[in-house]
Amino acid sequence: MAIMPLLTHRRLLIAVPLVVLLLLVAVAVFFLARGGDLKSRAAQISVGMAREEVEERLGPPVLVLNNSSGKGQLLSWVDQFWQVDVVTGPDDRVESVGYMPSDSFYRRTVGRIISLPK
Repeated sequence: MAIMPLLTHRRLLIAVPLVVLLLLVAVAVFFLARGGDLKSRAAQISVGMAREEVEERLGPPVLVLNNSSGKGQLLSWVDQFWQVDVVTGPDDRVESVGYMPSDSFYRRTVGRIISLPK
């Protein structure tokens, strides 16, 4: 009878790390295999484009900041790889588009071990 709990304990010690590893692989596949990252979608944005068109391509912004003069806004989108900032004028048309690497969990941890997307 003493052998049976030992086998169950060993199986548990093997099964738990395997399940955790499979979950980590699934999360990595989700983040890395998605189509159309934020940077490539942002490349479709051009100066003069209406804010509605921008939001159709990128979705709703994560952050909206009003200009201090009350004319125009800064719209920001962020994913695991990139941050895209769009500045609009008082007429809600794009005045500038910029992107930079995001300060994400991926870039701070995994990105130090393997190469990051350019």
